[in-house]
Amino acid sequence: MGSGAYDKGTSTGKGNLEFSITINPFNKVKYGQNYGVLSYGMTNKLDLVTFYSEHYNKTKSSYYGLLYQIYSYKKLDIGTGIGFRNIYNTQKNGLDYFFPQILYNYKIINGYSVGGSIVSLVDSHSYKNKGFSVDISFYIPLKKVKKLNSKIEDVFFCVGLFKNSENDLSYNDLYLHYSLDFVFNTKS
Repeated sequence: MGSGAYDKGTSTGKGNLEFSITINPFNKVKYGQNYGVLSYGMTNKLDLVTFYSEHYNKTKSSYYGLLYQIYSYKKLDIGTGIGFRNIYNTQKNGLDYFFPQILYNYKIINGYSVGGSIVSLVDSHSYKNKGFSVDISFYIPLKKVKKLNSKIEDVFFCVGLFKNSENDLSYNDLYLHYSLDFVFNTKS
């Protein structure tokens, strides 16, 4: 999950730390948010994932979960995940479960890929399904940045579309998003 909209089916890799950041400059985008995502590769297929975000309306949320990469092939990675999100300082305070999650990453060529997810959100008190979030992102490798430090495994600029669980899947309810993603080798 540590990428772009931070959702794709490729794990970070054992001993690697992935950091993704998105900034809503000067809080100009009304649906926007500032967020950071950390993923740590516990094994080559299992990641520990967390994020913290602050939305335009000052809502804050944090997430803690696991990503498991089920399938990996030359052109396609598929993963699943489970986790929970805590929402703060809003009328919607509370805890949501993120399950099931289906994550994918289709590798195009030379590090370019298209990845995303379909995630079910479940209210932790009522166990009612709150809907599905869906996202798709285009990942652009920044190979010159990778050369700046031997600990940098990969760097991507991601741009994509996102539908939150409260909206229908229609053109007017899709949000543009972007991020910068850094993967660091933490092994000695």
